[in-house]
Amino acid sequence: MPEPETELLRQAASWLETFADRTLDVEKLRRLTEERDVDFATAVLYQALRTSPRHGPFIAQVDGLEVGPTATGVEVVIVPGAFYREAPDSGADGRLIRETAERLGFTTALVPLLSFGRIHANADLLADWLRRDNGCDRILVTHSKSALEVRALLARLDAPELLRRVVAWVDLAGLFHGTPLVGWQRSRPIRWPLTRLLLWWKGYAVAALSDIDRAACPPWPEALARASHLKVIHVVGLPLRRHLALPLSRRCHRRLAPLGPNDGASLLGDVLALPGLIYPVWGADHFLRPAGRDMGELVARILTYLTVQPAALVDAERQLLT
Repeated sequence: MPEPETELLRQAASWLETFADRTLDVEKLRRLTEERDVDFATAVLYQALRTSPRHGPFIAQVDGLEVGPTATGVEVVIVPGAFYREAPDSGADGRLIRETAERLGFTTALVPLLSFGRIHANADLLADWLRRDNGCDRILVTHSKSALEVRALLARLDAPELLRRVVAWVDLAGLFHGTPLVGWQRSRPIRWPLTRLLLWWKGYAVAALSDIDRAACPPWPEALARASHLKVIHVVGLPLRRHLALPLSRRCHRRLAPLGPNDGASLLGDVLALPGLIYPVWGADHFLRPAGRDMGELVARILTYLTVQPAALVDAERQLLT
């Protein structure tokens, strides 16, 4: 890690030690961004997650795992993100996950969702797919927008039955609370109609934009209580401005910076209210492309954690989640 980033993280850790409240949320991180800057607030959030009594031990457990091929009989199911057919290089099609999982001995599958469809339409497609019980336990892996589609699935009355074979859910950069970028677009009287027109011209569901609008997303439902067996892991990127190599990521991050730490699509403070465990990736944007980090190795460690945990890790996890 470059020396300026090491020093920034040291300052963030020192700030946390003097932070009387010890609890962070989106609003506190926004105010910290105003007082300092968005990079400092991002470093504070990263350090808070790494040292959290809930998430810190989990992060250390994942980092310390030995990874190798295993015959688990578990199927890794990719629930693809937006535009996964048109832009597979974004990672939305889950190719890296599938290749990593198959190398470890898992079987894999891709759920054929609409590439940019309404949330509930895709949740219905996912439900239909899950009803085809192949006798295997399953791990769902979502990316970005598809986290909202699993969230919609969890709110269904038949969710416990649909998820009977699903033992875990790995969420990669999920838009759990939508994105403020939709609101940013709405506030531009020329840009908003043009964006909608472009989606219509390409045959996408224009109303899907409203589905991912952070201002319109309902509070997180108590849906996971109805699938208590389901382990949930969120992998989130925490980039500084200097980490953003793609022009689009830089523009989107800049637009959201006044609201606090973000990955170029979602407000990172939102992860603090999510159920489950969080693994933060320093320097990664919304596409989870960190410089100098092998994401395939991280995926392998998380899959290993979920399927071949030593007894000590199982006991530790139970303590974290109770």
